[in-house]
Amino acid sequence: MNSTLTAGNSPNGRDALLHVAERLIAERGLHGVSAREIVRTAGQRNNSAIAYHFGSWDGLLEAVWLRHIGNINAIRARMIDEIADDAPDRLDRLVASYVHPFVEEIAVHETSYWARFNEQWLTGVHMDFVERPTTLVPDDTRYPRIDGMDMLKKLFAEISAELEHLDPEIRTRRVALTARFVVSGLATWEREASTGSAVDIQEFETELTALAVALLRAP
Repeated sequence: MNSTLTAGNSPNGRDALLHVAERLIAERGLHGVSAREIVRTAGQRNNSAIAYHFGSWDGLLEAVWLRHIGNINAIRARMIDEIADDAPDRLDRLVASYVHPFVEEIAVHETSYWARFNEQWLTGVHMDFVERPTTLVPDDTRYPRIDGMDMLKKLFAEISAELEHLDPEIRTRRVALTARFVVSGLATWEREASTGSAVDIQEFETELTALAVALLRAP
């Protein structure tokens, strides 16, 4: 993927803005990128292009999220539906339902920034973002208020319910810390993939899933 998308090599201005916003935020964080820079890098001459296509900065960031979450939720829903309530490997399969759709979404793109975009979002929210899905700085306008999270919240709740060896008050924190580990691992894989030095993504998924389960099962 070229570092600068222009109107001439992007399907349309809206798509160019989405691609550029995701890449720049993935590389520099939500506080390191301005709306004006995204518009300019996307080859848009109108400084109000974000407002025209998305309504606002929040609308742009939500659109970046929604362009990925539909595919992820579809895969995740199928995987969760196949897990019996009394399955002996229920925790392992629930964790796989978190990791695998994420990996699938990364693998489908020639150059992926999706894990890095998620990693940057996680830097500005509470440690236990499962229990407190809000920004560290109250009402921080740089962070998106996004939809499409219901399935992820449900999955995290089901994983938490499996952690009977932990006190109830720390289960969601353990899930959140494990999710951060997964996101960070996949973000690092994306960076290495951009240099041609990444390990095979399927092998990495297997290792990452096993490590995530081990983190959840730790005392």
